[in-house]
Amino acid sequence: MKNSTNIFDDDHFKLLAFLITSARGCVDEPPLYGPLRLVDAAARLIEIMKKEGKTTNEILKLQELIEEKKNLVMYDEEEFTSFLDELLRELAKIIKKS
Repeated sequence: MKNSTNIFDDDHFKLLAFLITSARGCVDEPPLYGPLRLVDAAARLIEIMKKEGKTTNEILKLQELIEEKKNLVMYDEEEFTSFLDELLRELAKIIKKS
């Protein structure tokens, strides 16, 4: 990283900081907050990929799905778990297609 770049403006650093603080948060938070933090990190990573021109429509669909359903964890744990399964199926489609 160049000295002239403010580290706090770097998307990679922001994701790094989010992951480290999330890891600590997971120690004291309810168990389902861990998966929530992971899918939130996935959406943030997709945003970085988008800025770098490294996404596909299928990957952007994953991000949309995350943003649409991640808050289920707050009021319907069973539906949140179903959402995680759905997200996995969509990821598997991407992997099989490649």
